[in-house]
Amino acid sequence: MNKALVVIALGVVAFVGMAAFLSTRKQDNSNPTPTASSVASVAPVVREEQATTTPSAVPNTALAYPIGDFKNRITKKFFGTYVTPNNSPVQPEKFTGYHTGVDVEYTDIDTDVPVYAISDGTVLLARWASGYGGVIAIQHKINGQPVIAIYGHVNPEQLPKVGQKVVKGQKIGILGKGYSHETDGERKHLHFGLVKGVKFTLLGYVPNKSQLSAWIDPMTVF
Repeated sequence: MNKALVVIALGVVAFVGMAAFLSTRKQDNSNPTPTASSVASVAPVVREEQATTTPSAVPNTALAYPIGDFKNRITKKFFGTYVTPNNSPVQPEKFTGYHTGVDVEYTDIDTDVPVYAISDGTVLLARWASGYGGVIAIQHKINGQPVIAIYGHVNPEQLPKVGQKVVKGQKIGILGKGYSHETDGERKHLHFGLVKGVKFTLLGYVPNKSQLSAWIDPMTVF
């Protein structure tokens, strides 16, 4: 009699254990291990998220600034600023038109301020010119395209030679003394312009806004 009860008890334990096992398997099957096809179905979402975190723009490290504190000191005349002797932010003003470059102001600095080549290039012009005092024109390439940089109001006594090869970041001169022959009577600042192509012009202003298409806004490449 005791042996029979033991056999029945063991049978009950075995039945309960099997039921629990089957129940566990059923729950596991409701959340199966991912297959290759299920992983592939979410991959485009992962790639899309990665793409959105990629920076849309990076600094143009191929160029050097033409002068120290370049962006912060452009405060009076920007690319395309229209000036007349009456409305100009600089007084007195002798020009009228749309500004073809940017002016980098240094009237608060008494010491020498060096000017640098923005990239490798060849000096096309280096002399005194009306409206600038000392001025340098250098053939460069920006993003693979030919561009001529105009560096105006530099000391005409310290200019590179025409035909000279320069390298990125090389010192090519210093700013001229304000309100002197070195700047043709202008304040101490750098006029910096970028002319498209291989034929340069020293025009600091143009009468029609549409003519600005021959130049590049320097702030778009730095």
